[in-house]
Amino acid sequence: MGFRLGRFLITRYKVFSPKIKEPLSLCVLADLHECTFGKGNCRLLDTVTKLKPDIVVIAGDLINAEPGGNAEETMAFLRRLSRRFPVFFAPGNHEHKVYKKKYFLSQMERLNLGLRKAGVKLFRNESRIIPEAGVKLSGLDLDRIYYRKLVRRRIPPGLILKLLGHPDAERFHILVAHNPEHFDAYSRYGCDLVLSGHVHGGIIRLPFLGGVISPTLTLFPKYDGGIYLKGRTGMIVSRGLGSHTINIRINNPPELLMLYLRPSENREGTTKILPEKRTRRLLRNRKKHASGNKT
Repeated sequence: MGFRLGRFLITRYKVFSPKIKEPLSLCVLADLHECTFGKGNCRLLDTVTKLKPDIVVIAGDLINAEPGGNAEETMAFLRRLSRRFPVFFAPGNHEHKVYKKKYFLSQMERLNLGLRKAGVKLFRNESRIIPEAGVKLSGLDLDRIYYRKLVRRRIPPGLILKLLGHPDAERFHILVAHNPEHFDAYSRYGCDLVLSGHVHGGIIRLPFLGGVISPTLTLFPKYDGGIYLKGRTGMIVSRGLGSHTINIRINNPPELLMLYLRPSENREGTTKILPEKRTRRLLRNRKKHASGNKT
């Protein structure tokens, strides 16, 4: 069961590449953790509907891995969302735990049932092609050892290639990879754009310093939110929509991403990402929806 929250930001980006054939818009939800914005997540659903994306991308941790958890309200939200938009759901560490640990067996069965009812597939090291836009979406499912606290385990060369096959040389290849700490490995793999979350914006944000701590207990994480570039690969990190275990977000309101993919004449093959000038604040807190929320 997640927390009831009262407000969130919409952050918009324009993404340009010569590989993109036709404009495509993506709304990205990361780290919802079963939290709700209004009854049944009606506020979040209404906002996504008004944004009119072509595809909704869930970048991991829609649920909380809790023995006996059922995520009924979140699955009902997913059903309503999938009736309105195509949904690409890639796993985070919480979904990975549900599928890999025996004591989450009942939760895994309920998650599978919820996904079937919603008509949504969880893309665990699988891909989907949007041919008219010249775009390929791949969902990366990494083992828990790549999420461990305090000790960072690097992704060995060739692992992503083994899991997903070769990067797409013809299409604009988007890798939905929950943990941004491994950006070096994602860039070496050769995708065009990475969509990540996981870090929750660093939980507490300080002026000029950014996020203070990540879920893996890394102080001042390098990739805490926003745009990052390495070689020909760009990465956009969401600060996430929810919290789990302890509901703390200071100077760090929940965030919904809206991406506008556009063709470009740039023949170098590099991805160009431009933030929109305004980030609009919506849905200010109401006391009855803001229990425990420190945004």
